[in-house]
Amino acid sequence: MYTLFIDTHSEVITIGLCDGNNVIEKTKTSVESHSVYLVPMLKELLEESKVSFSDIKNIVAVNGPGSFTGIRIGLSVAKAISYSLNKPIFLVSSLTAMLVSNTDNEDKLAVIPDNKGYYVSVFDKDNNVIIEEHYRDNIDNLMKKYKSVNTPLNIKAVIDYVLKGESVSVFSVKANYVKSIEVMNDRK
Repeated sequence: MYTLFIDTHSEVITIGLCDGNNVIEKTKTSVESHSVYLVPMLKELLEESKVSFSDIKNIVAVNGPGSFTGIRIGLSVAKAISYSLNKPIFLVSSLTAMLVSNTDNEDKLAVIPDNKGYYVSVFDKDNNVIIEEHYRDNIDNLMKKYKSVNTPLNIKAVIDYVLKGESVSVFSVKANYVKSIEVMNDRK
């Protein structure tokens, strides 16, 4: 049985199938076209690996932070598969996925910049949380104290980490925005 992995938090769409130690992966760089590429990539992945939807046991989806439209596209596909096949769905943040993919033997910092600041999280070498995910304007002190990770996602490591936790109801799947959305009210 396979675990299906879907990550659309950035300009790189990453999907994969993991069965034990075997990982079959597809990636594609996409600027604002995730909806065009994700489902055909998934179809190709299943066909090339000779895996059917009935062979999928679990679904692991990255729920952000990152590109809000990209995240929603990936989560919509993951939810549709989970719901239609009655398969458990597990969520992981993009920051956690980055951190557990890195095997350096030291404390590590994951950073995702946006136009006004940074999404950050810090784990120790054993992937225990040192600093919870949060949003901040400045990361100079964190960059001096922790090594910033910049490794490709290790789908197997992410799946192994996530499957230690609990699945979520398909009806409670939502994007992880970390910071609250600011709404300005111009009415006086």
